[in-house]
Amino acid sequence: MSSIRCDIYDPSEWDIWFAAAPYGAASKPAKTLRQWAAEEGADVVYNLCLFNMTGTGSDQYGVIRGRTLQYLRAKDVDCGYGGTAERLTVSPGNVVAGVKVAVRDGVVLSGLDKSTYRSRNMIGELADGRIIVVQSSDGCTEEQVARYAAGRYTINLLLVQDAGGSTGMYRAEDGYLFAPEREGTDGRPVCSVVCMRKKNKEDNPMSKKKVFIGVGHGGSAPGAVGYIEEADTNLQMALACRDFLVAYGVDVKMSRTKDEDDTVMQEVAECNAYAPDLAIDVHNNSGGGDGFEVFHTIHGGTGKTLAQNIEKHVKAIGQNSRGVKTRQGTSGDYYAFIRETVAPAVICEGVFVDTKADAAQADTPAEQQAFGVAYAKGILDTLGLSYDEPEEAPEEAETDEEVQAAITKVQQKAGLAAETMQYLLAYEYGTDLVIKLANAMK
Repeated sequence: MSSIRCDIYDPSEWDIWFAAAPYGAASKPAKTLRQWAAEEGADVVYNLCLFNMTGTGSDQYGVIRGRTLQYLRAKDVDCGYGGTAERLTVSPGNVVAGVKVAVRDGVVLSGLDKSTYRSRNMIGELADGRIIVVQSSDGCTEEQVARYAAGRYTINLLLVQDAGGSTGMYRAEDGYLFAPEREGTDGRPVCSVVCMRKKNKEDNPMSKKKVFIGVGHGGSAPGAVGYIEEADTNLQMALACRDFLVAYGVDVKMSRTKDEDDTVMQEVAECNAYAPDLAIDVHNNSGGGDGFEVFHTIHGGTGKTLAQNIEKHVKAIGQNSRGVKTRQGTSGDYYAFIRETVAPAVICEGVFVDTKADAAQADTPAEQQAFGVAYAKGILDTLGLSYDEPEEAPEEAETDEEVQAAITKVQQKAGLAAETMQYLLAYEYGTDLVIKLANAMK
């Protein structure tokens, strides 16, 4: 199932630089993301595949069927195409020629691919000067990824980097690899990356807040199964929650980041060893009910506040709530995740997977991510940390009179349903096609 992650880096806290090697060199300098991280001494590396989509030339840096690598900066060494003095930055004042722009000044631009579903890779700058890297697993269009990012952050500029097999991120600390269409254990070899290295790692390490996210079920225990599968849905919600928290400076540990066995007692042991400020366990429900519910300790306190904050944001995304609850057991709290964890902890039950209408609230990647972001916002509220609440990205301009008249004529004359017309208009040249059809009709 596809997912979208947004990673945010503050230049005051991170060293950020580009590294590149000639693509067409006989020595084949392309390296896996893990190799790039080791050689550059980076904490995190992302594939940076910025191409001149219209270029047809060739130079010492190589060419890929007319798509020439250009304007890369490698540790103050010019890796520009054709000897140009321009340098790649992600600021609006220096957009490289030929690179597709997805978002400018908070507006999702037209011309983005709406029909090809691949993994996606974008980089940009937020209004507050932080750098954003947006990536998706396979199954997303350019427009979907751009709208997802613009709907959550105030973006000055977002550039389309890549689509396909070389999309990826590698984190050196724990060996985590995000490479949806990877080739080999460390991702497909690439010739250019953007590198991130944390500044002043030893300065006040206790100042950052820490959150543990338990991801219910997994592996041989799929959890509840109905119109959607609980274990997979839990993971997608948890990943979105993690990504949003990390974007706002919170350290996060997850009990699992892939489909694997993950018992409650393993979660509790990992949580207590991590010693977080807060903990949540992400689940979904079964039993034919409807709505979200969240459990906290019978003793109230911060756990109850966390539950109430999360419920508020879940209701804001349109899901109804069954309430903020407790459950008494024979020796205190009934649920081990709440009873045995040292940190204030809650259990979130997003939807009922065996109720068709309720499962439909979380049966797409975007909806699952919305739950995860709602959980994250409730956590940030409880920690007293602020976050952006940007306005929704503006819709595309209204259809002008000529186009609207053509749509009406074609729909009425041909007897087409509104959904069919939307499909035609979504085609890259759909508007022109509809106008031509209208002109051909008597």
